[in-house]
Amino acid sequence: MKFVSEALAASAVALAGLAGGSAHAATFVSFSSYQTGLNPGEVLVTDFDGPLISVPAGFVTGGTAGVLTGTSSAGAAPAFSATTADTTAYLSVGAGQTFTLTSPALSEISFYAGSLDPYNSITFTGDGGFSQTFTGNQLTAATMAADLANGSQTAAGANGRYTFTFDQSVTAVLIASNSPAFEISNIGAIPAGGAVGLVPEPAAWALMLVGFGGLGAGLRRQRRSREKLGAAAT
Repeated sequence: MKFVSEALAASAVALAGLAGGSAHAATFVSFSSYQTGLNPGEVLVTDFDGPLISVPAGFVTGGTAGVLTGTSSAGAAPAFSATTADTTAYLSVGAGQTFTLTSPALSEISFYAGSLDPYNSITFTGDGGFSQTFTGNQLTAATMAADLANGSQTAAGANGRYTFTFDQSVTAVLIASNSPAFEISNIGAIPAGGAVGLVPEPAAWALMLVGFGGLGAGLRRQRRSREKLGAAAT
């Protein structure tokens, strides 16, 4: 179930003010339970699947958090449904740890969050001193999720995709936690000024290839029509 409404948007703006954001900036938050795929128009930043965190050109990661698989005392694999969990690698931000992502200017970014807790937090910074922090409790309040940030490893309200849409450019993200752990997977984003070195998801590539194929077919038909007209004229 996807939680999006006018009331949701209003709640998100109010939270932005409480979080210490710019008086002239607004951040809209939406949430979709168990949504592993990216939102329309987003491109993959990282899914953490690999020994090293791979990000596109222009993005830089840092911090002290690590990448895990499975569930242990260090982190719980994000739930992809009430009965299944991520079997690939994911980011686990433990007590006192951080994960940083600096980027080209972004207008939207989304994260798949697993077993969200009150002590988890995400901070966005950007031009002109822009800074906004959302705790786990603020995120669940903004999106009206039925299961508040209680660390549930299976509940629909504690596992899913959080999407942040900004009315100004964001250039850095800080993910932190005061206790084990904040689990993140599949980060997607929309650049503010075009796809700066980003690679579309395979589905997006497929749509682009279909479009290019149709364009090529149309051009070939136009060329054949011109050739026939030329032959008839002679």
